[in-house]
Amino acid sequence: MYLTSRSAFQVASVGLIWIVYAVTHSALDVAIVGIANTASTVIVTLPAGVWVDRVDRRMLLLFSNVVSVACLAMLTVLTISRSFELIVIVVIVVVWAAAGELYRSTSYAVLPDIVHAYELSNANGVTQSGYQIVNSISTVLGGGLIVIAGVALTFVYGVAGYGLAALFSAFLVYRFRRTHLQVVPEVQTKRNMGREIVEGFRWLVTQRGLLTLSLLALVFNFVFGIPTYFLVIYVTAALKAGAFLYGAILAIFAAGGGAGSLLAGRMSGAVAYAGKISILFWGVTGGSLLFLLGLVPSTVIALTAILGIGLGLGVGNNVWLTSAQNLVPNEMRGRYFAIDGLLSFVGGPPAIAVGGILITLIGITRVFELSGALLLGSALVFAFMKSLWTLDGRAKEFHTSEL
Repeated sequence: MYLTSRSAFQVASVGLIWIVYAVTHSALDVAIVGIANTASTVIVTLPAGVWVDRVDRRMLLLFSNVVSVACLAMLTVLTISRSFELIVIVVIVVVWAAAGELYRSTSYAVLPDIVHAYELSNANGVTQSGYQIVNSISTVLGGGLIVIAGVALTFVYGVAGYGLAALFSAFLVYRFRRTHLQVVPEVQTKRNMGREIVEGFRWLVTQRGLLTLSLLALVFNFVFGIPTYFLVIYVTAALKAGAFLYGAILAIFAAGGGAGSLLAGRMSGAVAYAGKISILFWGVTGGSLLFLLGLVPSTVIALTAILGIGLGLGVGNNVWLTSAQNLVPNEMRGRYFAIDGLLSFVGGPPAIAVGGILITLIGITRVFELSGALLLGSALVFAFMKSLWTLDGRAKEFHTSEL
């Protein structure tokens, strides 16, 4: 289910960007569609977290996939009939992005309900590595479908992929209903949504370790995004290479992330040192390798460092996700992942803006060096925070079994 919906999203996204530019020949219109996507995601994030904690999560998975099917079906019809109107496309994108954000929070929150705690890290490793592989393949597939059969086929592919994911979601609903397994909290329809959102923030503030981990992730995402969004400039200006090496770097980054996710799943007891691993793999490893990329711009160094960054991200992300799924109470899980998602989205656009300005002022290699140094400095600061340094991401039953 996770992989078919991800592949559908990636292929259809390639088709969407292509058709918007092909019809309008306007970079501004492409930007409008991208802004609509981001704005919808940010606006829906917190309400989606409340819904995940209120409503049967299996039904939310089914609902979000069905909505995505409907959106891509409409894009298919518009493309085939040549009835392209930007405002209509923007409306569809807004709905599609909202469904995607609901799916993201739900999928993170529901996994501990259907996978035993002892297998959670492995399940996350398989899922996250699968994401990386599917992303790489699906991006190429989207371009190939456009060349071979036209952009409409990318949307048809998306309909099929989301449709298959909807069938898997329906199976989850059916299976757990037959076994009478309750996997979500009781429905809380009479509560005020605003108060529930505030309750989620207040709960996170009381959890010093998780709060500090979320802040570390925010800092990392911001600083890491400053140079890496402009990898194409690094390849062309610093390495003096072309599209082939750029593609190879993206592919090896994805491969490293997948391998790191699987490795974390096999690292017995890694989540017991969640804070230390996050500092090491996000801050120290990521910072050192970013600095190296700026200091020694060469093809061999670039491929090796990007692979190492991918591995570090894969390990760190798996440990963070598993720890959050273990530590956050079932009735608060949706709101936690919504808050985390909001922090990630908020850091993205400013990082890109800062990166563009800095590259103009000091050059791409200096930006990599600066970002690497900032990450190393951040890792040092967070290493002195006891709540993060001692964070144990294992489920309570693991602690009980050791007594």
